[in-house]
Parts: sequence; structure tokens; C-alpha cells
Amino acid sequence: MSPHQGHILTNFDEALSQIRDVTIGMGSGAQRNLNNAIRGLIQRDKSLCNTAIADDDDEDRLEVEIDHLGMKILTKYRPMASDLRMVITSMKVASHLERISDQAVSIAKRSRKVIKSPEIKEVLRIEGLYKVASDMLSNSVTAYVDSNSELAVTVIEGEKALKKCHKTTSRFFAKALEVESEYYRNYLDLVFICRWLERVGDLAINIAEEVVFEDTSTDIRHGRELPPELL
Repeated sequence: MSPHQGHILTNFDEALSQIRDVTIGMGSGAQRNLNNAIRGLIQRDKSLCNTAIADDDDEDRLEVEIDHLGMKILTKYRPMASDLRMVITSMKVASHLERISDQAVSIAKRSRKVIKSPEIKEVLRIEGLYKVASDMLSNSVTAYVDSNSELAVTVIEGEKALKKCHKTTSRFFAKALEVESEYYRNYLDLVFICRWLERVGDLAINIAEEVVFEDTSTDIRHGRELPPELL
């Protein structure tokens, strides 16, 4: 191998490490934004809500950076097999993470409205659904970091628990809306927050599906069967 070829391969490896590292950083940011949005609601802290909203700009910037890095790798190095799957997966995971951060922004904006009103204890009912969605997001990001398709499968299998928790929590607030109350607007805001938390879980599942694709080259989106080694 010529020195020039070695230099090209070194640059290729560095480019692969860079896109993975930036995607991992984006995953940490999305988790932090979601956490700040919910903590802002529970702790009635407007500054945490504002932080979640402001930090979404970083996630937008990183998504663009990952797309640019991915396109550079695809056009300059023309990766094959597992390297190609890793690049494609990183670009798609970045898109899902950006959308998760958008959900955090929506939650933070609604939370600011809720905390303008007198405190209501029913807000705490959000915590269960948040934990389910947050754990799914954390596990999906860890699965990406470790290329762990088994962990990714556990995220996917958590869909029923997510839907059940969302249904129970949102139904509680929906029933509260049936009774005339000065907190009507708050209950309505909390219904929306429930929906956005469910969406975070859905997007975590999407990330997990991409991890399975990267690791096994099997596309399991839209209910397609898992590869035999993961059953």
C-alpha cells in the first residue's frame, strides 16, 4: 500500500469517528433538552423551560453538520457494507434526534403556560409517562453508541408499555376537561404534553430500528420481522 493510500484510509477512519461522535453528542443534547423541559414543568422553573427552547438551536446545527459529514464521506470515500450502514444510520438517527428536541421545545413552551397558573398537583401524573419515554430515548441512544441491537430490540418491545401509559395519563386529563374548572386550560396543555412525550417514545423506537439495520443489515421498520439472531 502506498503512503498516499494509507493517508486516505486514515482520513476515512477519522471521518467515520467524527460523524459518530457528533451524533452521540446530539443524542446527549436531545436527552438534556427533554429533561430540562419536564423539570421546568414539575419544578415550576421557567429558566429550565427557556434553556430547553434555546438549546434546540444546537440540535438543529448538529443535524446539518451530520448531514454534511455524511455526504462528504459518501462522495469522497464511497464506503461499502458496514461503514456505509453506519453513515446512513448516523444521518437518520440525527434526523430523529432533531425531532425529539422539537418535541422538547413544544413541551417547554406549554410548560411555561402551565406554570403561570397556580400550582396543581395533577401535573405530577406526567412523571410516569416521562420516565417511560425518557428511558426509551436513553436506551436507544446507548444502543447506537454501543452498536447494541439486543438493547435496541428492548426499546422496540417497549412500545406497548408506552402506548398504555400514554393512554392512561392522557385519559385522566381528558376526563378532567369534562368538568368545569378554572384549570381547564392547564389540563388541555397537559394533554398536549402527553402526546409529545408519546412521540418521543415513538422516535426512540425509530432510532432503535436504525441500530438494528446498522448491526444486522435488516430493515425492520413498519412491523417487519426481526432477524432470527435477535428473536
